[in-house]
Amino acid sequence: MLVDEERRDFMRLITQTDVTIVRLSSGTEMTARLENLSASGCAFRSEVQFAADEELEILVRGSSERIEPLRRCARVVRATPGDAGYLVGVEFTH
Repeated sequence: MLVDEERRDFMRLITQTDVTIVRLSSGTEMTARLENLSASGCAFRSEVQFAADEELEILVRGSSERIEPLRRCARVVRATPGDAGYLVGVEFTH
């Protein structure tokens, strides 16, 4: 489902899939739950807290091995605590 209720520059694809997150400062790799994805960034749920401006690598695998995974460097813009951990919003940097 695509949404644009906030008048963003890019439409967001609402999704519920796993995403691999790599903390670039430590190389620590973890799995989180991708909530939405756009051309400029994404949001995911995590039990782990992230700091604003933390640098990450995001890896989203497709449903088929024939589809090349999406791999992007990103910067944390917000981490909002909630009942199920944190909702982390990131901006793709390149």
